Amino acid sequence: MIDLHIHTTNSDGKYTVKEILKMAENKNINAISFCDHNVLGAYEDLKNINIKEYFSGKVITGIEFDFVYKQKDFHMLGYNFDVDILNTSKYIDRRTEKELIEIEEKHLEFFKAVCKKLNIKLSRDLKIKNLTEPANDIIKADMQKHKENDKVLDEILGKDRKKSFWLGSVTNPLSPFYIDFTEGLPTVTEVANLIHNAGGLVVLPHVFEYRSIDNIEFLNEMYDLGILDGIECVHTKHSLEQVKYLEDFCKEKNLLMSGGSDFHDDVRQNLGYTDLGKIEDKYLLRKNI
Repeated sequence: MIDLHIHTTNSDGKYTVKEILKMAENKNINAISFCDHNVLGAYEDLKNINIKEYFSGKVITGIEFDFVYKQKDFHMLGYNFDVDILNTSKYIDRRTEKELIEIEEKHLEFFKAVCKKLNIKLSRDLKIKNLTEPANDIIKADMQKHKENDKVLDEILGKDRKKSFWLGSVTNPLSPFYIDFTEGLPTVTEVANLIHNAGGLVVLPHVFEYRSIDNIEFLNEMYDLGILDGIECVHTKHSLEQVKYLEDFCKEKNLLMSGGSDFHDDVRQNLGYTDLGKIEDKYLLRKNI
């Protein structure tokens, strides 16, 4: 069992690197990868940890970059790169926790204003306490607490509430909750070059999570750029049909297969698992042969 898509407290995850190492060991996971958003803090943390004291498996270097494509914000995973080389990039996020919390507070006020305009009920005194509970998570969870919001949320979010609010609404230009994060982001080619120049692998994650695009068309466009080494076939929110489609795509295009829960906390995700069960070793950046 593996999990190659894990977030820590270095970005928007609930648990520290050490806590996740212990959790992975307790679950008998063979390989993991910390893929925080645009930061490499997890690997700085590992320098001060005797990994084998907590986890007997393999740790693969990872990161999840934001990039801009056709004026929209998308994600790309990088694996097996040289941390020191990648850390020299200007696209590594070096903002302080205080700065990031201030940004989240502004986002929360924006979301509150949108809810007021749409007559969506919210609880009082919603606040940013730390980065493990960003504004988009707070607002989605609170909107769904109130049954009187169901009808309008069906229209805005769709009936499948497990879908990512971030990818489906916050970064979706067609959504009233849209925030434009594309200014200053690298292009997809720039991100791929960064990862490749650091000796890493470029892997496209959660293809079917974006709502504002034709997902299959997007997948083919990314492949046609000639930058991909692999695809994240297994993801917490991928259906069995979608997993099979991506596996076949990897086989046809001779790409590596990856799999991860996109773990942030143990409420929304399950380390080492998706709704389809354990994440198997065959997704350990291997080809579908």
